[in-house]
Amino acid sequence: MFRFASGDRASARTTTVACAAALHALGEATISELASATGLSRPTVRDRLAELPHLVEVISGAEHGESPTPVGGRPASRFRFGGRHGFVIGAEIGKHDERILVCDVAGRLLHIGRHHDPEPRSGRERVRAFRERLDRLVNSLKTTHGRWLGLGVALTGGVGPDGRISYAPHYPDLQGLSPAEAGLAFGDVPLIVEHDLNAAAIAEHAYGAARGADTFALALAWHEVAAGVVVEGRIQRGSRNLAGELNLIDDGPAAPAHWGDVDSFLPVVEAADRGDPAARHDLDAFAARAARQIAYLTLAVDPELVVLGGPLAHRRALTDRIATRLHTLMRKAYPVKLAVTENPTFGPALGSLQLSLTHAFHTLLGDPAFPARIDVRPLQPGAYDAGRENHRASTAAG
Repeated sequence: MFRFASGDRASARTTTVACAAALHALGEATISELASATGLSRPTVRDRLAELPHLVEVISGAEHGESPTPVGGRPASRFRFGGRHGFVIGAEIGKHDERILVCDVAGRLLHIGRHHDPEPRSGRERVRAFRERLDRLVNSLKTTHGRWLGLGVALTGGVGPDGRISYAPHYPDLQGLSPAEAGLAFGDVPLIVEHDLNAAAIAEHAYGAARGADTFALALAWHEVAAGVVVEGRIQRGSRNLAGELNLIDDGPAAPAHWGDVDSFLPVVEAADRGDPAARHDLDAFAARAARQIAYLTLAVDPELVVLGGPLAHRRALTDRIATRLHTLMRKAYPVKLAVTENPTFGPALGSLQLSLTHAFHTLLGDPAFPARIDVRPLQPGAYDAGRENHRASTAAG
């Protein structure tokens, strides 16, 4: 991935980025290990790392239990990205839930935060509370992890081609505002605002069920389907940034009132699980709407797979019905490959964090395609207690 053929005349900048990328992928490495990973000479690797004194730190080999060399020399020094160089933040602001992730430049998670507010709030109130929590968090991190290098925010809806919030169903008072006018800008900290499902699709592509897929859709398992669509590795937005918003279609008779949100519909799913005939009939109708819209999306995009996301994606009573109905609808075309999200809780925040980290390396190294990776192990099932609002990752770097 990082190697150069011996005949290549790569520029110093290119080889510097290659060394940085190899070090980021390995976590820690010696000069020899980086030379092997990149195909560059040891002197070249040493020179390129010397160009990154504020980004890369040297660790004594003895600290890692390495034995002296056979001739009695000192253990080889190891290098890694400095945890004190800076950090980036990815967040999701939902209807009632806010999630915040922080990682350093090495991709180590420093903070995993979740806040739930059941009360109805305006968008401005929600953003104001978000800013207060973020201010406290940033102030505590600056003393140990250096500069705040970027912020990514996922919103239901998103930003239109004119740079303004074009569609905000949960917070109509934010619609038409720029991110700065909405209160999301923090001085000169680079800000990326993304549609929540696009951000979740980015996370799924990098760390979830869509790994290895170039063209896929991350679709809500819901009766009004919205989706993040990736074609040949790139998010598809459309001319108005509304690609994938099938929920905006007036799709026949109005849905029953109890289909309006997860809290009111979840009892139906649970009753169907228990075998209640009325609940099963209701869930059949719900799944039929979802499957019809996913079928339209599938034939418009022709993805390799469709990943089901959202708070009901792991409820088999629903997803099995969607799959069965979708198979029937698509029998004249092809079987749709379905998967369930591997990032059910932090998908949008993780995708926003990925965008922010990639942008930070673009600024630091001048490479917009730098392969920045996040260590997502603390987010895996069992590693994170979803009942805690402020959980510090056990891998937080000092």
